[in-house]
Amino acid sequence: MPDVISQQVDNGLYVHKHGNAILAIADYSADVPDAFFGADGLPSTLPDGYKVMGYVTTDGFTQSSSISANDTQMLQSLDPVRSDMESLTKTLKATFGEASAWVNSIYSGMQVADWAATNSDVYQIDEGSTSEFPYYRILLLTQDGVGADAWYHVDFAYRAKVTNLGDRTLSRADSESYETTFTCYLDPDVNKSYTKGGSRAIAQGSGS
Repeated sequence: MPDVISQQVDNGLYVHKHGNAILAIADYSADVPDAFFGADGLPSTLPDGYKVMGYVTTDGFTQSSSISANDTQMLQSLDPVRSDMESLTKTLKATFGEASAWVNSIYSGMQVADWAATNSDVYQIDEGSTSEFPYYRILLLTQDGVGADAWYHVDFAYRAKVTNLGDRTLSRADSESYETTFTCYLDPDVNKSYTKGGSRAIAQGSGS
């Protein structure tokens, strides 16, 4: 019998850290990218209408999937005899580290079309009666490494909206931050809710 070491199939190239990242947000009416990566393996250009957000805190981005299941019990067994999935909910969470015009617009439930022209604009947001938050398209693009050694990863939510907001703290000790959770839903036009994928730059003429 072979030992454990001889059967290992490990590859350090698949160990990624996502320190370089952008989160781009658009209204639900915006175009879905035709492709997330080009023929060269590099990320495609964002369609019009997507706003690239700024800093997030060092906690980064958290993508969660929550599964709810219903177990069926029988008299003769203490263990469930079957389990049926009732729901699957995907969320994407980030804490924005910039107290900017665009971040405050998300926090206040504004459509992207109503945001300030630039993230650095002076802003005033008058909050009143809010009945619902808008749907967005969200693209998260990360890069591990640089140049020919870089690995790129994309997460795309076709129809998402803010479903939870954390506390906003203003103090001397900590920077002002905005904890935001987006829940991802099925887009009936394309019958998709979420796409994720990875790529690396393809050397010219290498064919691989």
